[in-house]
Amino acid sequence: MLRYVVLLMIPILSFASGTENTDIFQRLINFFLFAGLFYYLLVSKFKIQNIFKNRKSSIADRLNAIQEKLKESKNQKNIALEKLEEAKVNAKAFLATSQKESEMLLEKIKSDLQIELENLEKSHKDQIDIERRKMVRQVVSEVLEGLFSADSIKIDRNKFVDIILKKVA
Repeated sequence: MLRYVVLLMIPILSFASGTENTDIFQRLINFFLFAGLFYYLLVSKFKIQNIFKNRKSSIADRLNAIQEKLKESKNQKNIALEKLEEAKVNAKAFLATSQKESEMLLEKIKSDLQIELENLEKSHKDQIDIERRKMVRQVVSEVLEGLFSADSIKIDRNKFVDIILKKVA
């Protein structure tokens, strides 16, 4: 960079010297400056082209890599959407199955409860019958003890049976 500044300063210095011999020296300096700048621009143009070609190819490579990643992410998105739809279908099937199972369990519980209630009612009736029999035996026993303990009263058999039947009824 310093080299170019010095080259640009040479014409200014040559004009500042004040010698006016001939202008061939100034023209020669201008020509060399022009030729140097032209050569510099021509060489740098090719360098710039190479830089731009390299830049262009690197950008194209990155763009291709990005497009590949984009395609891959779209494929993964499609796969995820397919899995989501499959999960929705499975969820609906699971929901339907669980509803059927809950209905079946409810029916089973109802039938078990109905059977249990019937068994309790039967057991209750049986218990009532047993208690009635106990009461009849106890009453008969009390009546008989009362009759046998009192020797003063003598009853014939028919009256005795009538008394027991009245007591039981």
